[in-house]
Amino acid sequence: MKNFRILSLILTFAFVLILAACGGSIGESTSSNGGEADSGLEGSSDSTSGETQSVVLTTAGTSGTFYAVGAAFTQIVNNNSNVLDVTNQASGGSVENVRLIDNKEVAFAMLGGDSAVDAYNGKREFEGEPRKDELKGLFSMYSQPLNLVALADSGIKSFSDLEGKKVAVGAPGSGSEVKSQITLESLGLPYDSGVKQQYLSFSEAADGMKDGQIDAAFVWAGVPTPAVQDLAAIRDIVVIPFTDEEVEKVNAAQEAIYGETIPGGTYDGVDEDIQTLAVNTQVVAGADVDEEIVYEFVKQIFDHIDDVHAAHNSMKEMTLESAPKNVIELHPGAKKYFEEKGVLSQ
Repeated sequence: MKNFRILSLILTFAFVLILAACGGSIGESTSSNGGEADSGLEGSSDSTSGETQSVVLTTAGTSGTFYAVGAAFTQIVNNNSNVLDVTNQASGGSVENVRLIDNKEVAFAMLGGDSAVDAYNGKREFEGEPRKDELKGLFSMYSQPLNLVALADSGIKSFSDLEGKKVAVGAPGSGSEVKSQITLESLGLPYDSGVKQQYLSFSEAADGMKDGQIDAAFVWAGVPTPAVQDLAAIRDIVVIPFTDEEVEKVNAAQEAIYGETIPGGTYDGVDEDIQTLAVNTQVVAGADVDEEIVYEFVKQIFDHIDDVHAAHNSMKEMTLESAPKNVIELHPGAKKYFEEKGVLSQ
C-alpha cells in the first residue's frame, strides 16, 4: 500500500508538470504586441526587431478573382517569410479598399487600375480628395476584363439589348459599379433610366441569374471568374461582345478602360473570342507603411513568381518586368526591390 501511495504521488506530480508546460504554449503569438497598430499592422513596426509583422491585404468579394489571388499571395508570403504574416481580407472592392487604406485599417489593397488612378488624382468617386501623399503603388498584376454575362435564352445579344433590363452592376459603391456606370452612360444608356440596375456582388449576380431574377450582369474580374464559371456549369450563358466603336467611346470617357479579348473556351458554351473592355489591376499600400515591410512583401511575391503563376490563370500575365509599369507612384519599398532586380533605372 505504501508503495502504491508513493507511485500515485509521483504520477500526480508528473501530470501537474505536463499541464503547466502545455498551459504555457496555449495562445502564444508570434508577436509580443497583440494590439493593432497603424496601417493594418500588428506587432512592432521595426522589421529588424526579429518579431513577425502581421499585416492585412484587402481584396474583394470571395467569389471574385481578387480574393483568390489574395489567398495565393498570402500563402506564398506566409510560407516563405520569417518576418511577415499576411491575412487576406474580403471586402466590397476597390472603392472600399481605398477607404480602408485611408483609415489605416489595412496595409495593402488590391485595386482596379481606374480606381487606383482616380484615388491618386482625386477624380470621380474620389473627387477633390487626391491621395498623392497617402497612397503608393507596389506593382501591377493582370487585366481585369468585363464579363458582361446574360443567359442564352434571354434574347440579349448586344449591348443595346440591355435597355430596360434588370442588370447587376456590382456591389454598391464598388469599383465595379463605377466602371459599369461609366460604360452604360458612355454608350447611351442613362444610369437611372436606361437599365434597372441591381447592386449585387458577383456571387449574388450569378445566383440571381440562376433564379431568373436578373437578366444580365457586369462582372469585372480576371478570367476565368469563379462566379461566371459556376453559372455556366448550371445554365447556358452568353458573354456580350463590344464593337470597336463601343470600346473607343468608353475609352474616351475613362482612359484607364481599354479593349481586351476573352479567349473562346474560357467558359462552358462560349467558344468564340469575345471583344470586351478591361482595366489593369494594381496592389497598393498606404504611404506610411514601413519601407522594409513593403520590400519583404514584394520580394516574396516576385522571388516565387512561378508559384504565383500556378495559383490562377490570370496571374500568368504578371512578370517582374511588367510589374512596375502602369502603376501609380511606387512605394519606396517596392522601388527598392525593382531597382535591385534591374527593372527600374537607378
